[in-house]
Parts: sequence; C-alpha cells; structure tokens
Amino acid sequence: MIAFLNGRLDSIDETYVYIDCGGVGYSVMMPSLDIAEIGNVGESIKVYTHFHVTENEMSLYGFNDKKSKELFEMLISVSGIGPKAGIAILSELTPDELMNALITGDVKAICAAKGVGKKIAERAILELASELVNVNSPRKTGAFDSDVIMALEALGYSKTESREALNNVDYVEGMTEEDLLKECLKVMI
Repeated sequence: MIAFLNGRLDSIDETYVYIDCGGVGYSVMMPSLDIAEIGNVGESIKVYTHFHVTENEMSLYGFNDKKSKELFEMLISVSGIGPKAGIAILSELTPDELMNALITGDVKAICAAKGVGKKIAERAILELASELVNVNSPRKTGAFDSDVIMALEALGYSKTESREALNNVDYVEGMTEEDLLKECLKVMI
C-alpha cells in the first residue's frame, strides 16, 4: 500500500523516525542499524516501507534500501516472527550478515537479536535458507550444493567458508558435482 516515503526527516528517537511528507508526519519504526545511517534532521530522505495492519493497529516499518525491506518481509512470513522481532533481527544483523546466517545455519547470530530464541531462529533458517540460496545462486539448481558443502567440511573447511566458496564459483552449465568441488577448492586456495 505505501511502498516508500520521500520527505524531510523531522526527528529521530531510539526506534522511530518521523518524516514530514508534504505537511503530513509519518512515524516509522526502523532497525537501529538503518536509523544510524538515516541522515540528519532536516535533510531530505527516502525510506522503503512495509505497511502492517492487524485488528488493533496499523504500523509503518521502514528501511534504507529494498534489500532490507525484502528480508524483513521474508522474516515476518515465518510463523512466530512478527514485525517487532523482524526489526530486532535487522537491528542486530546487516542484510548480508542475516542472509549469511540463514544460509549457513548460524542460530547463535540470529539469537543475538533481542527477544529471538533458538526455536524461532531455527524455524527462520529452516523456512528461509533454501529460498535465499536459490535467489542468490547463479546456478539454476542448487542440487549439488549440500553435497559439495559436506565434502568441503570433510576436508576441514567450515560451513561458512564452504558456502562462500560455492557462491564465488563461476558455474558453467553441465558442471558435475566433482567439477563444482574442484572449482570451490580453487577459490579457497
């Protein structure tokens, strides 16, 4: 409904920014990492928004870029993660850190967010990791990914190192699992 706000930054507090858009003031809850980079009071800003409606409340959640907004919307699609938990997670982790934590299964990193427990973090990883791998992978299929990662782990590399190497491989149509493993090892050396 409200995709973004373009206006003058009127004021800032710990969790909200107030934006004057043509004489109408909007209060927008934002992750603290985004608030830290929003700019100065009086400046012109653009904030991407998610309009959230429940039977008791209508709220605007804002982000400095579309990537953060999309991750927020993915997070709140997970059962048990509401908008405030989504904001808490994005206040603790940058979008890239969050994507990495979801893809690599880093429960501890996600649990660092205020009010987010182990079960919620595990559910987010379970529901979102494969979606993120497919979105961020240049490969048409991630069918070999888990086998290649397991092979790299057996060689002593961490899951994070293995995932990063896999994401940095230039995939060529028709590559076998063995070819992909060799390319990952080249990237890691």
